[in-house]
Amino acid sequence: MSKVARRPQRGPQRGEGSRQVFRRRRRIPTGLVVRQLVVVLLMLSGGIGVVVLLQRLPEQVDVVLLVSEAIADLIRGIQQLLEALLGLAAVVLIGALVVLAAVLILGGVWRLLRLLRLMLSPPDQGRR
Repeated sequence: MSKVARRPQRGPQRGEGSRQVFRRRRRIPTGLVVRQLVVVLLMLSGGIGVVVLLQRLPEQVDVVLLVSEAIADLIRGIQQLLEALLGLAAVVLIGALVVLAAVLILGGVWRLLRLLRLMLSPPDQGRR
């Protein structure tokens, strides 16, 4: 005797409604296609040009000699850098030794002056 309660049906929502079986395709702008095609052709021609250049390179330049000279230059550069760092470290060490000597001499002179003042001036009896 009781009826099944039905939910009230709402109207078509956004995005729902009549289904489109055959949707129209969006047109791609011709300018975009032409630009992409030009970019593709430029990239392909550039890549092929680099490959041809690399293929002809061993005929014009001795690659092994070039690489060995580059490695030798790199080793000489690193050696010069290390020598420069060693020289800089020597200068810093000498500067630190000069500062240490100055501090020791000034401290010794200061203590000598305090000792001489203590020995030459008799202590006052009223102070202590």
